[in-house]
Amino acid sequence: MSALVNGTVRIGSRRRRVATHIGTVVAGAGLALAAAAVAAPAASADTVVGTCTIVSAPTAAHFTNCAGANLAGASLAGIDLTGANLSGANLLGATLSGANLSGANLSGAYLYLAYAPKVNLSGANLESATLLSATLTDANLTGAKLKGANLHGANVVGATLTGADSADLTGAITGATDPTTPSTPTTPTTPERDPNSPLFGSAVTGSTNISGMGNTAQVPAPLQPLIGSAVTGSTNISGMN
Repeated sequence: MSALVNGTVRIGSRRRRVATHIGTVVAGAGLALAAAAVAAPAASADTVVGTCTIVSAPTAAHFTNCAGANLAGASLAGIDLTGANLSGANLLGATLSGANLSGANLSGAYLYLAYAPKVNLSGANLESATLLSATLTDANLTGAKLKGANLHGANVVGATLTGADSADLTGAITGATDPTTPSTPTTPTTPERDPNSPLFGSAVTGSTNISGMGNTAQVPAPLQPLIGSAVTGSTNISGMN
């Protein structure tokens, strides 16, 4: 009986030790998994805007490819669109402030009234793009391709255009002149009098004797010395041609 009891005690003891060991292993594994979860960066999900999928972390091989997409009025402020293909896209009135479009293809894109202050368009292809009345203040357009781009009415005050190709800023607001500042009226100058027309444009009032002026020796026959003059009152103009 004693041997049986001792054997039972030994088996129970071994079971407890095994259970304890298993618990320790499981707990350690749980801690390791928790640490891994903390250390691993959270995956950023791509964003879908209309029919366009905005890639969250674009690379040279994996980037936003939305050629011809309708993104009118879309809010893309601060979005990373590096190397994106937005050729022919409709970005009417879209918000692109602070967005990164470096190296992006925006050829033929429609950006009328787009709001894009401080946007990064360095190295972007904007050939034949419509940028009518777009806000591009303090934008980075270094090395951008702008051949055929329409920037009429676009606000490019403070924008960097170093190395930009074929940039035509005709009609754009560059800050060189402020169209909102009224011009200073100029004081009209008194026109020089023609010596052959002694009273041209003059105002003759009161009792005045101007007889003998503009005689044939001074004024050719076709000229009329009083053209444009105001003659009032009692005036003697005898002898004038």
